[in-house]
Amino acid sequence: MEQYNYLITRKPQNSQLQKLVAYYYFHSSGDTKKTEKFYFYPNYLHALTIYKGNDVFIDINNVSSDVMSSEEKEKLTLLYTVNLKHKMQVEIKGDFYKIGIVFYPLGINHFILESLDALMNQRFQTIKLDHSFETILSGISKEHPIDKQLEILEEALLSVIRPFEERALYKAIKEIVLSNGTIKTDELEKITSLNRKTLLRLFKKHTLSSIEDYKKMVMFRNSLNYALQNKELVNLTDVALFNMYYDQSHFIKHFKSITSETPKTLLPKITQIGNEDLYWYFLSE
Repeated sequence: MEQYNYLITRKPQNSQLQKLVAYYYFHSSGDTKKTEKFYFYPNYLHALTIYKGNDVFIDINNVSSDVMSSEEKEKLTLLYTVNLKHKMQVEIKGDFYKIGIVFYPLGINHFILESLDALMNQRFQTIKLDHSFETILSGISKEHPIDKQLEILEEALLSVIRPFEERALYKAIKEIVLSNGTIKTDELEKITSLNRKTLLRLFKKHTLSSIEDYKKMVMFRNSLNYALQNKELVNLTDVALFNMYYDQSHFIKHFKSITSETPKTLLPKITQIGNEDLYWYFLSE
């Protein structure tokens, strides 16, 4: 790959990982003078981003991160993001190498030793996995063919995989996604046979989210995906109604509260990466 400049998505190959990981992306640049800046948006498929050979600086107040080349070429930084309500900005200066693991709901919970709320005290921070994960991953390089990178990455994940069996929480999240975030909490209580207090505790412990915030995130993301995947075929009223908003104005208000722009102005600017629901808004240098 010339100068190691690429942004490629891939599906999991291992059958165990296919149940937990939606897709991976491999993103690299060998250009030391390049600056790349983009926004990404709330998603119930949350990502673990791995940087190798880069320094990562997180600005919690501005919901952003800056990335630059590190003098430690083997340095590994693991950044997990639970993105519920806001657009988030990433700025990368110089050459970089990053890998994204985009998990299905509760997927990350199969690779950590403790609950998510014990591992993270905020929704956007660096984390650590078992030592074996980083040991295996230290052998990965942006110079490898993508198939080799994928092989090493999956070996690292399989070295730390473990059971996570909060079946009621799985059931609740499945119903929220299927209903596009419109299901009432009392219905979730009936479906899971858990009371509201217990459900809320499980959500906060394992997703860092309230039930209502999770529902709103699902509604926003599904509407964004639908609008971008059908932008030549539908108008904003169609998008709003298909995604169960009250009306077009409700959809636009919710969309603008997250993105700071209306759908009409923002949607044409967003780029789809590969064949997945990976949508970034690249800012001009």
